[in-house]
Amino acid sequence: MAHEKMERGNDKAFGSDSPAYDVLRKHGLLTTKHMREDVQAIFTGLDRVSNTTASKNIAERLKWCFYCFPCVYSAWHTELFVPAGHVGLLMDEKNQYLFAEPGMHNIKSLFTRSVGKPQPFTNTIVHGNRTIVTVEQGYLGYAMDNGQPVLLPPGIHVWTSESLFYKDKIPLNDHVIHIGPYTLLTVDEGYAAVTQNNGKQVVLPGGKCHLLIHKNWKFEKFMSLKIQTDDLEEIHATSADNIEMMVTSTVNWRISDVEVAAVMAAETMAISGRRGDVSADITKIRKDVLKQAIASLAGFIGGVNYSNSFSASSANQRSSASASTDNPLFDPTKMVGAVEHSNRVTRTYGVEVMSINIISATPLDLELTRALASGAVASAEALQSETAARGRARAIAIEAESEAARVIIAANGVADASIIQATGVAEAETLKADGAKQAADLLSTSEVAVELAKMDRSATMLNGGEKYFFAQEPAMLSNVFTKKSI
Repeated sequence: MAHEKMERGNDKAFGSDSPAYDVLRKHGLLTTKHMREDVQAIFTGLDRVSNTTASKNIAERLKWCFYCFPCVYSAWHTELFVPAGHVGLLMDEKNQYLFAEPGMHNIKSLFTRSVGKPQPFTNTIVHGNRTIVTVEQGYLGYAMDNGQPVLLPPGIHVWTSESLFYKDKIPLNDHVIHIGPYTLLTVDEGYAAVTQNNGKQVVLPGGKCHLLIHKNWKFEKFMSLKIQTDDLEEIHATSADNIEMMVTSTVNWRISDVEVAAVMAAETMAISGRRGDVSADITKIRKDVLKQAIASLAGFIGGVNYSNSFSASSANQRSSASASTDNPLFDPTKMVGAVEHSNRVTRTYGVEVMSINIISATPLDLELTRALASGAVASAEALQSETAARGRARAIAIEAESEAARVIIAANGVADASIIQATGVAEAETLKADGAKQAADLLSTSEVAVELAKMDRSATMLNGGEKYFFAQEPAMLSNVFTKKSI
């Protein structure tokens, strides 16, 4: 367990902590025991390290009289330069395969020799039973050891083995990756992967990476769970009143139960039995859905009276609200019956039809089309006349209402003026009477004032020159005048 934790820690340290690597790690398939942290860790105790310089080589040549006896020096010395980022390839007296690290080497041995040009670390270096592999990020190293696959995460891997052979590096940017007996699947959201495990169907959900862990667990196809919109082929349909029409329409549908769809409708096994011969598309399901939608649509149109419900003349006389109610071909609520009829069949293989939409329904009889067009024109003219008449009637009503309001306002003004005038006269008479009463009351309190008033009244009565004859004394005159006035 401690070793497993250490290996997983190395995976993360070397940048392999991603969904694709993670699913391999969970199944214990990533091998990290051959991984090295850096270039220096590649070389073992038998490998050669840099041990000389140009001046040391000259001194060694002089010591061995290289310039006099070059063959003797060359037999006992091997001078080698390995550039930076490269590995030198050597073999010793036991024919063991050795590496030489970058730098200058002066090997004092009669049997150790260089067997090839230095190789860069970027390449896969196979030197006898020794191998150096550099796996880039986004790739997976694939090797075989005694018939068993060995999967290498990103990093530098070094081993010495007589049975472990490196095969290839595999990019992990595909949705379906075959790695020896394994298959790595990356399923996007909105899709599902249909697989077959020894004849048993297994559906894998989207948004994850999945690993098929043996040779007989095979990937069959991806199935889209997205909403599909398809054009239905043009059909000749006959309405309930025997009007033959050319109908164009569309259908919206989706796979609602992928497991049922995979079992009952999708082609998941080729007749040849070979992998790759099965279509990657959901062609069979799509074909079944379109056929059923056409059948349901034809049945729906067969119950419609086109001449009563769909003639242009009747449509023009309806308001927008009533048209959606009376026109079932273009009313989504009336099309529910056709959709439900289709779903009764499609749900048995895991598909839901969301809507069937009629784009056009044109009678094939040209005479009928012309008749409907004439009816539409007449209906439009009648509707226009009706609208104009309603407008005129409304205008007359408004004008009458305005005249009545004007007369009422004038009458109300006259009445108000009369009331105000009458009120003024009454108030004036009242004030006048009150004044007279107050004057009389004031006169009654003074005898002199009373006598003066009598004289004033007498003068008034005699102002016309009238003549009076008195039978008694003149003192009676005032009384006569008073009684006369009374």
